[in-house]
Amino acid sequence: MLSDKSNLAECCLCARRAVQELMDFGPQPVCNRYRRRPEGEEYKHPLVLGQCGVCGLLQLLRPVPSQNLVSPYDWIAYNEPEGHLDQLADILSDLPGLMERCVIAAISYKDDSLLRRLKDRGYRYTWRLDARRDLQIEDAGASIEIIQGRIGPASTIRVTHSRGRSDMVISRQVLEHSHRMSEYLAGLKNLLYPGGYVVIEVPDCARAFDSGDAAILWEEHIAYFTPETFQRNLAIAGFKLVRYECFPYPFENSLVAIVQVEEHGEKIWPDKKILARELKRGRNFVRGLADQKKKVGAFLRRYKTGGGKVALFGAGHLACTYINILGLADMIDFIVDDHPKKRGLFMPGSRLPILDSAALLAEKVNLCLLSLSAESEDKVIARHQAFVARGGVFSSINPSSRHAVKM
Repeated sequence: MLSDKSNLAECCLCARRAVQELMDFGPQPVCNRYRRRPEGEEYKHPLVLGQCGVCGLLQLLRPVPSQNLVSPYDWIAYNEPEGHLDQLADILSDLPGLMERCVIAAISYKDDSLLRRLKDRGYRYTWRLDARRDLQIEDAGASIEIIQGRIGPASTIRVTHSRGRSDMVISRQVLEHSHRMSEYLAGLKNLLYPGGYVVIEVPDCARAFDSGDAAILWEEHIAYFTPETFQRNLAIAGFKLVRYECFPYPFENSLVAIVQVEEHGEKIWPDKKILARELKRGRNFVRGLADQKKKVGAFLRRYKTGGGKVALFGAGHLACTYINILGLADMIDFIVDDHPKKRGLFMPGSRLPILDSAALLAEKVNLCLLSLSAESEDKVIARHQAFVARGGVFSSINPSSRHAVKM
């Protein structure tokens, strides 16, 4: 596999020229660019999935330039899982040497909830990077997609000149967005006092890849970690693992590593068995997508026979990816979402209209696919029992859901 490097790309984390292309999904829209009208031009960028043959990390090749990921809508927000944060705050509070007088730094707004919990436990000296002051980002609407690209060795050295170093740095749900992970991680190291801790959290993609969840792919996520690639790649990046936790969730677990800088350690590459298992995971995922496309299409056609209608609940990036990757635009009549800002817009790529949930009854929908969290699935089903009583069916696009599509 690695004998001809001319067709291989450089890994976004381990930096070895060993990334093999697994599948090119063609030009795809940016999921946060909802359309005001269905007609007209649309920005698209190639979505290409690859995998490193040295460290096993699944990743996007030729990612969308950061500036093109900035949404034109300032009301878009992404919610991260927080049910584990009380437990995580307790774990951090028990770390050796982390006294209440210690300084704790954070990277983005995604860390605010954990910082509040640490303050409640007596840690008063906390701060978070300010995009304009610390990273010279002038765009008030810029979020993770821009912040990740501004964090590196040079920028964080400048930050320490004004803020000083910290005893702990927290980075939740940012690493997977980073285009240059080795530089991002090197930047975090610069913010630390010697012996300090870095807390890194990423989503666990293993279950999604193993179950063939097409919606796992998203242009904003450059890397797709599993427990094995997450821990091993932090070691490759020069960190010593102090503690590792996998916090379980119904659809996607949260992986947390508490690490320290390994000053003179050697890079620890995955053993052959682990690497072989990870490479097989990537190959199996892409092989199963073609079969899944046929099965889902046949499933939806059964509901559309005789003039039935199919809707999809949840106008987020999961729905956008699922429809566009599997080519389902012609099989779905409209998208349902009760967010007041989304109603009346059209989905990127498929250009399907977004209606409120009253349309489930008004439009006589037979099948409503669910593109939601596990908790939200149950709430939506409970709230729309009139739809169920009339014979309507709810089915989740997530293979891990208890409401998953039965094909």
